[in-house]
Amino acid sequence: MPKSKRAKLVHLTKTKRKGRSKGDALIEEVRDSVDEFSNIFLFEVENMRNAALKEIRMQWSNSRFMIGRNKLIMVALGVDEESEYRTGLSQLAKKITGDCGLLFTNRDEKAVTDFFSEYKQPQFARAGSQATRKFVVSAGEVPGLLPVSMEPQLRKLGLPVRIKKGKLEIAVDTTVCEEGSKLTAEQCKVLEMFDQKMAVFRIKLLGCYSDSAEKFLEYNL
Repeated sequence: MPKSKRAKLVHLTKTKRKGRSKGDALIEEVRDSVDEFSNIFLFEVENMRNAALKEIRMQWSNSRFMIGRNKLIMVALGVDEESEYRTGLSQLAKKITGDCGLLFTNRDEKAVTDFFSEYKQPQFARAGSQATRKFVVSAGEVPGLLPVSMEPQLRKLGLPVRIKKGKLEIAVDTTVCEEGSKLTAEQCKVLEMFDQKMAVFRIKLLGCYSDSAEKFLEYNL
């Protein structure tokens, strides 16, 4: 494995403190990961869900994910040839922007790209996202075990409900959303109530840094 250009930790403050700052600790963690793993993948998350990301972390427990604190991660990697922790890392650092993260792993590039190209987890949509299809609630008894006391709440969500023989019922066929429309919070609640998932959690790989090649390869996906 190539050696790092330097092992000295660059402190983020000139004032002396007792112990390390959180920033120093993160920089050291990033550099330890560079030394431990052979490949670093830059990625972005579509339709972020904490539970879904936690599941991915468990599946990849022998690897390491880092999301957020972009500026500190860039400092740790080095933003130019003079400051980069290892040859070529500044190429990766310059691509870190917005809602992205890093995956440190010893799995080979093909195994990683194959896995994430296939991995998709349906999720309930959130307000502001786009409806992927038209959804209509058919007239008749409301599915599930919703109590009749929810009638006022369901009406506020735009559903024409009524109580018939002690059960909730949709009075007429009701269009909840049209394909391509921007979803409101109320529509999202109705879609979840009827188990309609219109979002997909996935991790999109943007490129890979390999310690053997000592350069960053950007993907054109």
